[in-house]
Amino acid sequence: MRKLFTDLLFFAAAAFLFVSCRTIQTVDYPVQEKPVRSEIRIVQISDFHSNEFGADENELIGKVKKTRPDIIVITGDLFDERMPGNEGFGNVKLLLAGIQNMCPAFFITGNHDFSDLHIDEKYALVEQYGIKVLHDEVTALALPQGTILIAGIEDPYLDLGETAKQKGPDDSSLYRIRLASLAEKTESLAEEYKINPAEHLLFTMLLAHRPEYIDDYLQYDFDLILSGHAHGGQWRFPPLINGIYAPRQGLFPKYAGGRYNFKNGAGTVMIVSRGLSWQEPAAPRIFNSPELVLIEVIPLK
Repeated sequence: MRKLFTDLLFFAAAAFLFVSCRTIQTVDYPVQEKPVRSEIRIVQISDFHSNEFGADENELIGKVKKTRPDIIVITGDLFDERMPGNEGFGNVKLLLAGIQNMCPAFFITGNHDFSDLHIDEKYALVEQYGIKVLHDEVTALALPQGTILIAGIEDPYLDLGETAKQKGPDDSSLYRIRLASLAEKTESLAEEYKINPAEHLLFTMLLAHRPEYIDDYLQYDFDLILSGHAHGGQWRFPPLINGIYAPRQGLFPKYAGGRYNFKNGAGTVMIVSRGLSWQEPAAPRIFNSPELVLIEVIPLK
């Protein structure tokens, strides 16, 4: 009898982990910004890795629609060519078709978008569905209540060229040079809005796939930073352990996933998505459900 109970407990735990690591959670992060007069809803899709979420990606698309987004941002590792057959591109097409024309949408690259190569084909596919690719550039998004400056930096693997397929170490120096240039463009554009009373600048946002470069990001006055890459530390044991391992951060990563507040000049908030992938990479997620992020930017009271 005891053995039967133990076996049932084991199979129940295994079933729970099997189901939970494939079930998308929508996680809501409220962020307060003083100039914002009414709520702005930003949906972050990160580390999709060409995974499958229901027929024609309907499970994920339905979750996105339910959030009623004003803005959608895709923060890297959208593609994964390790998926079998044509799923590396096919599942991405289904997702992009499902969110097309829902609201303004923006994309930045992650390391896998480069390490699998065919990057120009990927850029073209994303743009085909009306999603703006940010190539180390800043764009002004005009909303009824004001303007948001959205800056997007390409992944450090951009600087590796053809050697990105070897998944080698980042060229951090070139990444920092590109970041400084992007920050300068953002600051310059922000100044144009500040000196024009007719324009209402709400806040600045940086899309950067890698959270481990946060010390570099904090050198500049971005109000909100959205990242991914860490996959939630893959294995979690909340509330004690937020993540076991993340790429480039190693064991017990500081920025595995969640909200991080910084007391720099801008009072920056960084949201690190735990990502969506459960099929690739093949390591199972434990107590770490695939995550769709909703950032609710609300007025500062």
